[in-house]
Amino acid sequence: MKNKAHERRRVRVVRMGFQRSFILKFCAVIILAALIISGIVYGLSMTTATTAFENSRLVIKRTSDFILPLLLLSSLVAVMATGIITIAITLLVSFRIAGPLYRLEKDVAEVNKGNLGVEIRLRHKDELKDLAETLNQLLKFFRETVTEIDKEIVGIPADSLSGEGRQKLENIKDRLRKFRR
Repeated sequence: MKNKAHERRRVRVVRMGFQRSFILKFCAVIILAALIISGIVYGLSMTTATTAFENSRLVIKRTSDFILPLLLLSSLVAVMATGIITIAITLLVSFRIAGPLYRLEKDVAEVNKGNLGVEIRLRHKDELKDLAETLNQLLKFFRETVTEIDKEIVGIPADSLSGEGRQKLENIKDRLRKFRR
Protein backbone atom coordinates (compact mmCIF):
# COMPACT_ATOMS: atom_id res chain seq x y z
CA MET A 1 0.00 0.00 0.00
CA LYS A 2 2.82 2.36 0.87
CA ASN A 3 4.48 1.80 -2.52
CA LYS A 4 1.30 2.66 -4.44
CA ALA A 5 0.98 5.99 -2.63
CA HIS A 6 4.68 6.56 -3.17
CA GLU A 7 4.45 5.97 -6.93
CA ARG A 8 1.40 8.16 -7.48
CA ARG A 9 2.07 11.76 -8.41
CA ARG A 10 -0.14 14.28 -6.71
CA VAL A 11 -0.26 16.63 -9.67
CA ARG A 12 -0.36 15.51 -13.26
CA VAL A 13 1.54 17.98 -15.34
CA VAL A 14 1.64 17.91 -19.10
CA ARG A 15 2.72 20.69 -21.36
CA MET A 16 -0.59 21.96 -22.63
CA GLY A 17 0.85 22.99 -26.01
CA PHE A 18 1.98 19.41 -26.64
CA GLN A 19 -1.40 18.06 -25.61
CA ARG A 20 -3.36 20.56 -27.71
CA SER A 21 -1.18 19.91 -30.78
CA PHE A 22 -1.51 16.16 -30.30
CA ILE A 23 -5.32 16.36 -30.13
CA LEU A 24 -5.63 18.73 -33.09
CA LYS A 25 -3.49 16.48 -35.28
CA PHE A 26 -5.60 13.45 -34.43
CA CYS A 27 -8.83 15.34 -35.12
CA ALA A 28 -7.44 16.63 -38.43
CA VAL A 29 -6.70 13.06 -39.51
CA ILE A 30 -10.27 12.01 -38.64
CA ILE A 31 -11.78 14.94 -40.56
CA LEU A 32 -9.53 14.22 -43.53
CA ALA A 33 -10.58 10.56 -43.51
CA ALA A 34 -14.27 11.54 -43.41
CA LEU A 35 -13.80 13.95 -46.32
CA ILE A 36 -11.96 11.33 -48.38
CA ILE A 37 -14.62 8.67 -47.73
CA SER A 38 -17.41 11.14 -48.51
CA GLY A 39 -15.65 12.25 -51.69
CA ILE A 40 -15.20 8.68 -52.87
CA VAL A 41 -18.84 7.75 -52.18
CA TYR A 42 -20.07 10.96 -53.83
CA GLY A 43 -17.82 10.45 -56.86
CA LEU A 44 -18.83 6.83 -57.34
CA SER A 45 -22.54 7.68 -57.06
CA MET A 46 -22.48 10.40 -59.74
CA THR A 47 -23.00 7.91 -62.58
CA THR A 48 -26.05 6.22 -61.07
CA ALA A 49 -29.69 7.25 -60.79
CA THR A 50 -32.05 6.90 -57.86
CA THR A 51 -35.83 7.18 -57.70
CA ALA A 52 -37.61 8.66 -54.71
CA PHE A 53 -41.02 10.05 -53.77
CA GLU A 54 -40.96 13.75 -52.93
CA ASN A 55 -44.25 15.53 -52.19
CA SER A 56 -46.23 12.58 -53.61
CA ARG A 57 -44.33 12.69 -56.88
CA LEU A 58 -41.89 10.20 -58.25
CA VAL A 59 -38.56 11.93 -58.78
CA ILE A 60 -35.53 10.58 -60.57
CA LYS A 61 -32.23 12.12 -59.46
CA ARG A 62 -28.58 11.31 -59.72
CA THR A 63 -27.71 9.21 -56.70
CA SER A 64 -25.00 11.69 -55.73
CA ASP A 65 -27.58 14.50 -55.46
CA PHE A 66 -29.92 12.29 -53.49
CA ILE A 67 -27.38 11.08 -50.92
CA LEU A 68 -25.37 14.32 -50.55
CA PRO A 69 -27.38 15.69 -47.58
CA LEU A 70 -27.37 12.26 -45.90
CA LEU A 71 -23.67 11.86 -46.58
CA LEU A 72 -22.84 15.27 -45.10
CA LEU A 73 -24.99 14.68 -42.02
CA SER A 74 -23.62 11.18 -41.36
CA SER A 75 -20.05 12.38 -41.88
CA LEU A 76 -20.60 15.26 -39.47
CA VAL A 77 -22.07 12.97 -36.81
CA ALA A 78 -19.25 10.44 -37.30
CA VAL A 79 -16.56 13.13 -37.08
CA MET A 80 -18.11 14.61 -33.94
CA ALA A 81 -18.46 11.23 -32.18
CA THR A 82 -15.02 10.05 -33.23
CA GLY A 83 -13.55 13.44 -32.31
CA ILE A 84 -14.92 13.22 -28.78
CA ILE A 85 -13.60 9.68 -28.37
CA THR A 86 -10.25 10.72 -29.86
CA ILE A 87 -9.94 13.66 -27.48
CA ALA A 88 -10.60 11.41 -24.48
CA ILE A 89 -8.13 8.75 -25.62
CA THR A 90 -5.51 11.34 -26.57
CA LEU A 91 -5.79 13.00 -23.17
CA LEU A 92 -5.21 9.68 -21.44
CA VAL A 93 -2.33 8.68 -23.70
CA SER A 94 -0.65 12.08 -23.49
CA PHE A 95 -0.77 11.93 -19.68
CA ARG A 96 0.82 8.48 -19.76
CA ILE A 97 3.62 9.63 -22.07
CA ALA A 98 4.09 13.37 -21.62
CA GLY A 99 3.54 13.35 -17.85
CA PRO A 100 6.51 11.05 -17.19
CA LEU A 101 8.59 12.97 -19.74
CA TYR A 102 7.84 16.20 -17.91
CA ARG A 103 8.76 14.57 -14.57
CA LEU A 104 12.03 13.23 -16.04
CA GLU A 105 12.85 16.66 -17.45
CA LYS A 106 12.40 18.27 -14.01
CA ASP A 107 14.52 15.60 -12.26
CA VAL A 108 17.31 15.80 -14.86
CA ALA A 109 17.32 19.61 -14.49
CA GLU A 110 17.82 19.09 -10.74
CA VAL A 111 20.75 16.74 -11.43
CA ASN A 112 22.16 19.37 -13.79
CA LYS A 113 22.25 21.75 -10.79
CA GLY A 114 24.56 19.26 -9.03
CA ASN A 115 22.01 17.35 -6.98
CA LEU A 116 23.03 13.70 -7.28
CA GLY A 117 20.60 12.78 -4.49
CA VAL A 118 17.64 12.93 -6.87
CA GLU A 119 15.67 9.73 -7.18
CA ILE A 120 13.48 9.61 -10.25
CA ARG A 121 10.08 8.24 -9.30
CA LEU A 122 7.38 7.40 -11.75
CA ARG A 123 4.14 5.53 -11.29
CA HIS A 124 4.23 1.78 -11.75
CA LYS A 125 2.26 1.90 -15.02
CA ASP A 126 4.09 4.83 -16.61
CA GLU A 127 5.61 4.08 -19.99
CA LEU A 128 9.08 5.36 -19.08
CA LYS A 129 9.50 3.38 -15.86
CA ASP A 130 12.46 1.38 -17.27
CA LEU A 131 14.24 4.56 -18.34
CA ALA A 132 13.74 6.03 -14.86
CA GLU A 133 15.24 2.90 -13.28
CA THR A 134 18.26 3.11 -15.58
CA LEU A 135 18.76 6.79 -14.74
CA ASN A 136 18.50 5.97 -11.01
CA GLN A 137 21.24 3.35 -11.43
CA LEU A 138 23.39 5.92 -13.25
CA LEU A 139 22.85 8.47 -10.47
CA LYS A 140 23.78 5.84 -7.86
CA PHE A 141 27.00 5.15 -9.76
CA PHE A 142 27.78 8.89 -9.89
CA ARG A 143 27.10 9.29 -6.15
CA GLU A 144 29.37 6.37 -5.30
CA THR A 145 32.12 7.59 -7.64
CA VAL A 146 32.03 11.13 -6.25
CA THR A 147 32.09 9.79 -2.68
CA GLU A 148 35.11 7.57 -3.48
CA ILE A 149 36.98 10.46 -5.11
CA ASP A 150 36.14 12.67 -2.14
CA LYS A 151 37.54 10.07 0.30
CA GLU A 152 40.72 9.67 -1.75
CA ILE A 153 41.30 13.41 -1.92
CA VAL A 154 40.80 13.84 1.81
CA GLY A 155 43.60 11.30 2.31
CA ILE A 156 46.11 13.36 0.32
CA PRO A 157 48.17 15.51 2.71
CA ALA A 158 48.25 19.09 1.42
CA ASP A 159 51.68 19.61 3.06
CA SER A 160 53.30 17.15 0.68
CA LEU A 161 52.23 19.08 -2.39
CA SER A 162 53.83 22.06 -4.06
CA GLY A 163 51.97 25.38 -4.30
CA GLU A 164 50.57 24.49 -7.71
CA GLY A 165 49.62 20.98 -6.54
CA ARG A 166 47.81 22.41 -3.49
CA GLN A 167 45.88 24.79 -5.71
CA LYS A 168 44.81 21.96 -8.03
CA LEU A 169 43.76 19.86 -5.01
CA GLU A 170 41.67 22.75 -3.66
CA ASN A 171 40.06 23.24 -7.10
CA ILE A 172 39.08 19.55 -7.18
CA LYS A 173 37.68 19.77 -3.65
CA ASP A 174 35.64 22.84 -4.64
CA ARG A 175 34.21 21.04 -7.64
CA LEU A 176 33.26 18.03 -5.53
CA ARG A 177 31.47 20.26 -2.99
CA LYS A 178 29.10 21.40 -5.73
CA PHE A 179 27.59 17.92 -5.83
CA ARG A 180 24.90 17.21 -3.27
CA ARG A 181 24.63 13.53 -2.54
